[in-house]
Amino acid sequence: MSVVIRLEVDLAETERGGRRRPVRDGYRASLSFGRRRRDVEPIVHDAVLVFEDVESLEPGASAIARAWMFDELPRRGVDDDDVIALLERDRIIGRARVLSVHEDDTPQPLGDLATAKRRALGCGADDT
Repeated sequence: MSVVIRLEVDLAETERGGRRRPVRDGYRASLSFGRRRRDVEPIVHDAVLVFEDVESLEPGASAIARAWMFDELPRRGVDDDDVIALLERDRIIGRARVLSVHEDDTPQPLGDLATAKRRALGCGADDT
């Protein structure tokens, strides 16, 4: 079973330190929920992003995405309206607001990205 977080993603403009190229469906994202290791290094969680209504997202633009998590979520959990940072190495390239947390019990859920965009997602552990 996979944990999927629905996010409202806002990419930073290139001129403000953002990417130069768009983020496409299947992008391997590094997400920081604001926690740090030894109060210095951010704790990063890996996920794959799939955008619900677009194929890609340009720097400076916003869209709704689904993030299939590779790692366990932080111990304190993730709540609706939490704001997380999207990182590339040590650079923040955008921010995202958590819309909801779900579960996906589909085997190989990212085998077909077009289907992953629309698949009905189950309730998350906090929604029961």
